[in-house]
Amino acid sequence: MKSRIFGAAALAFALVTAPAYAEQAQFRSAAPQSFSSQELQSYGLDANATARAEALQSQGYEIRVLSREEAEQYQAGITDNQWLLIGILAAVVVIAVAVAD
Repeated sequence: MKSRIFGAAALAFALVTAPAYAEQAQFRSAAPQSFSSQELQSYGLDANATARAEALQSQGYEIRVLSREEAEQYQAGITDNQWLLIGILAAVVVIAVAVAD
């Protein structure tokens, strides 16, 4: 009985924590390029953010300009909804194990 509960929990956890990029819309964005400090500030970056961006560019990182729609669709890691589902799943598993004993 416990192995079925743990099997179901493992399957549910795998389904809940699907990669965040699986639901992302595909956009055509501009190719990465080097930006001057004036260009970065024209995009709305303050002096600190501009200095950080220039430091990252000097280390080989690429900077891309995203549209507002692209930025809203971009997700990195686990979303808030996925954390909520993981919490609910953990509570169900704990209750199921407690009731099974």
